[in-house]
Amino acid sequence: MDLKSIYESERRKCTRLTVAFSAVMFIAVLVSVSLGAARIPVRETASIIAANIMHPGLISGSGNCAIVWDVRLPRVLTGIVVGAGLAVSGSIFQSILRNPLADPYTIGVSTGAAFGAVLAIYLNLVFGLGVIPVMPVSFAFAVGTLLLITKIAGREGMLSPSRLVLSGIIVSAVLSSGISLIKSMAGEDVGAIVFWLMGSLAAKSWLQFLTLFPVVSLCIAAAVHFADDLDVLSLGALEAKNVGVRADSRIRMYLILASLVTAACVSTSGIIGFVGLVVPHILRMGVSAKHRYLIPLSALAGGTMLCVADNLSRLLFAVEIPVGVVTTLVGGPFFIYLFMDKKSKGGFM
Repeated sequence: MDLKSIYESERRKCTRLTVAFSAVMFIAVLVSVSLGAARIPVRETASIIAANIMHPGLISGSGNCAIVWDVRLPRVLTGIVVGAGLAVSGSIFQSILRNPLADPYTIGVSTGAAFGAVLAIYLNLVFGLGVIPVMPVSFAFAVGTLLLITKIAGREGMLSPSRLVLSGIIVSAVLSSGISLIKSMAGEDVGAIVFWLMGSLAAKSWLQFLTLFPVVSLCIAAAVHFADDLDVLSLGALEAKNVGVRADSRIRMYLILASLVTAACVSTSGIIGFVGLVVPHILRMGVSAKHRYLIPLSALAGGTMLCVADNLSRLLFAVEIPVGVVTTLVGGPFFIYLFMDKKSKGGFM
């Protein structure tokens, strides 16, 4: 089989998977919105959603309509976007850092977002302010952390994954200490901080979804547009230069895209682990390493995975637990299995 046939076969395979993943995500959304303390038939759920889309503002916001449209749907859609964003940023970090164990939290941007959120929560609770918005403050601290990390790494650090990661570790360690300090100062109010840090999609509104969606979707679209360059960058900066790709500028662009997505997701939901690590790694091994296919598939699979995990967190236990706990409990052992299986075959690292 010649190269053209191989590429065409891969394209058809990925197209079929994209359609299948899209269908599974659509079904997952309908089922998720239907499940809960008040069980609503899927047909009725679909009718309520369709009616509100076609005639916004004309459908009464009471009863099942309020449950579906005002409570559950924004939470489910926010989870879809957060999962998609984390999975895509994970696939980007794994490529530019050339490390299969990299994830959206590797270089410490998430720690900056967490520090900003913890600081806002602390000020609101302890001083009774109640006016400091958590999401914008968290996002601002994440962006500031990214700027600090790139400044420490320097121009050469953009071409050196190890130097970039080391800079992230240094900044992350300092910010983690700051988070611990704030938690110790919070006293009885530390519960709210700890709950946020564990990652949760509870009480998400349309405002949060509409704020998050444009950032994540635009960054994903830009990543797909320059996907061929990312294929080359995954081979190393020297190889990229040899084929005419400006490695430093492309690495900086992808670093900013992935970091912005991570910052937006973490500032919305808290720290949710293993989605950005497991999903792109499995797809890279089992489907395709070409980023024009890997990035869209990662978005679909990551969104669906987090949607399912959120259902488990709110339906299987007497008390709702943070979804970050579920993703870690399920994703951790599964990734250990993948790691040990690959290592026994002489691969992975």
